[in-house]
Amino acid sequence: MNVFTRICLFCLCAFFQAQAQQAAWTYTDGGLHFEWNITDDHAKLSEKPGGAVTWQGGLLPSFWIKDGKGQFRYLKARVRGTLPPLSGKVTTVPLELGNAGTGTLLLERAPWGIRISRLEISWRGKVPQIVEMYIGATTIPANAVNVKPVWDRPFLPGWQSMGYCVPGAKAGTVQSYFRMWDFGQPDIALGNFGPSMSTPYGAAFPRPVLFAAMGNGHAWISIGAGSVPDGAMTLQIRGSRGCFQYLCREDLWGAPPSQSRTWNDLLRITIDTSAIGAFHKYYASFPVDPDKKVAPVSSVWNTWGMWRLKKYPIRPIADFMENMSNEMMVLDDPWETSQGSGQPNLQKFPDFFADVDYIRRKNTEIGIWETVGWIKDTAAAGLGVHDLIVDTAGKPCLANWNFDPSGDAYYCLDVSSPRTRAFLQERTRKVMRTLKPRLIKLDFGYGMPNPNMGAPRDPKYRGERSSWEMVRLIAEAAKSIDPEVIILYYGISPLWAPLVDMVSLDDQGDLWYDTRQGHAEWSMWASLLSQQNVAISGSSSYEWRTDDEVLMNTIILGSPGAVLPTELENGDPVPDRFLNRRLAVNKWYRRTILWKPAWLNSHTGSMEAPPRLRCWGRLEHFAGKDVLTALTLREDDHKQLADIQWSGNWGLVAQDDRAVTASARLAVIPFSEGKLNIPCARKPSKVTKLNMQGTTSADNWSWSQGRLTITVTAAQLDNTAGFLVESEIVER
Repeated sequence: MNVFTRICLFCLCAFFQAQAQQAAWTYTDGGLHFEWNITDDHAKLSEKPGGAVTWQGGLLPSFWIKDGKGQFRYLKARVRGTLPPLSGKVTTVPLELGNAGTGTLLLERAPWGIRISRLEISWRGKVPQIVEMYIGATTIPANAVNVKPVWDRPFLPGWQSMGYCVPGAKAGTVQSYFRMWDFGQPDIALGNFGPSMSTPYGAAFPRPVLFAAMGNGHAWISIGAGSVPDGAMTLQIRGSRGCFQYLCREDLWGAPPSQSRTWNDLLRITIDTSAIGAFHKYYASFPVDPDKKVAPVSSVWNTWGMWRLKKYPIRPIADFMENMSNEMMVLDDPWETSQGSGQPNLQKFPDFFADVDYIRRKNTEIGIWETVGWIKDTAAAGLGVHDLIVDTAGKPCLANWNFDPSGDAYYCLDVSSPRTRAFLQERTRKVMRTLKPRLIKLDFGYGMPNPNMGAPRDPKYRGERSSWEMVRLIAEAAKSIDPEVIILYYGISPLWAPLVDMVSLDDQGDLWYDTRQGHAEWSMWASLLSQQNVAISGSSSYEWRTDDEVLMNTIILGSPGAVLPTELENGDPVPDRFLNRRLAVNKWYRRTILWKPAWLNSHTGSMEAPPRLRCWGRLEHFAGKDVLTALTLREDDHKQLADIQWSGNWGLVAQDDRAVTASARLAVIPFSEGKLNIPCARKPSKVTKLNMQGTTSADNWSWSQGRLTITVTAAQLDNTAGFLVESEIVER
């Protein structure tokens, strides 16, 4: 071999080596390493370069289309030509989709993670109709064994991981962490189409989430939407492998006529040593709008606790609520003549307007329930077939909570109709002018037909955008009358945060028999919103006997909410032993909105164990530092925490901006018999006891050498809501 040949071979090897290195796009965060060979569309996450891989798969989009000849085809985006340099902050990846079109993908490195900020496709010839779009799907290798899961496409999901985390994917009872083989072959709705897409009914919370995490051990990747998708978003699992599907069905409802398509902010990807850590980074990628007006939060009592039993009092509930020191009473379904009408049912509630005045005379506000996408009497609303979601035969689709064809059902609004849009806004404005509610509770944006059944006529309002746009229209109309009205909704997606002021954990009746674990998980996932300028309502179960577990978490979350009945099942009054703790939380909850969770000895979940809330706290930022303003203490599995000793279960809530161990006004709520011993620099000037009969001086406390001790016996517990410890603070 002569010198010239050696030089040529050396240059050729260097060229191919450079090309191989060029195809690897990397991102590191601490000890975690993400690497994506874009040419082969193979990404992987490991705990360190060369370490064990905890997730792998592709991220280039692919499409199941119906082409101009009426044939169904699979198009997988591949790199076109030569990749540009991959070392910069932004990389433009040229794409091709076989002979159907070309495109570009903008890939960014951000301080919080990885962003696919733009996907553009330019079609050749006749514009195809997108049936489904996928992230993470891959063709079946020619040498693959002949194992075929339940799947009717010439490709398969391609993400591989030991574990998956989807908040509240299973609702009754709650489960969020799954091994790859736990799923079977499911389609897990990540957005608003749960009951219409084969996902078990779990009411509204926490969906929409629009993200999922995958990983194992100490390496997790979260992949989520960067903008509201124009398809129905699901996590598809087949044969233990996963991918995202965006169901579009443009073959049924038509495609935009343009030769090009653009998806802005398609995905945001974050990595962390835990699933919830990766989720927190995903949320941090959506900065809070500094111009968003934050309405003051309230403690809310909802009539659903009685009305679901088909008992429809208003004034007795108002009296009960007043005794419990609630600040707002929400009139829930079925206050209307028919669902979606916005008109009070004067047959069911003949004194409706007088009853509303009665509530207000108690110096409490009212809230009004309003459906998002359902309506019963279309004629009375002035709506016709062209204002509704219809099937392929042009017949209006109907929906109900579990999509049971034999159940009572409701027509579904098409938000692309000008008359529908005008109806939603005028209905809301009329309710605002007539009833002047302090809160609008929105429901059933999550119960719309999926695109296999029907879809809005205008493509820009399809998929997850349909419910998002209806919520936006209603919120806009309500705030045009009262800018401080509270918009309450379900779901924890940060993409909904700009629209809503409060998120409710929904009714714990949907958690079935395990309220403690279910409410703990829901509380943990709700804490993801704690930096989004959204208040969080702890809600309640339907049973008073489980209320203490709910309240211990509500102390941290903030706003108390209740869908409890105002009487026992046999009609007897609710005993004070149940009422006392809720009274205390209603009196002393934290009214601030921005906070962070302090997990303390709690466990946020992993592949080894599900989430478990033990002791946890609420951190708020004052004077440049994080302050522990609320704390829940559970007796199980503790020794000592923050220089506090205790037995039993307790809640501590500062009534000022100081830490619970330094507060001048500290609320102490016992949830069981026990003893609490906490730092207290000066002897309290006053300690009072609260219960349903009022406030009295407390005598079951002592102070010695900078520490306060409070003791509660089982007999005292039934007659105690809580204690207010007041001390003089000497400023230095």
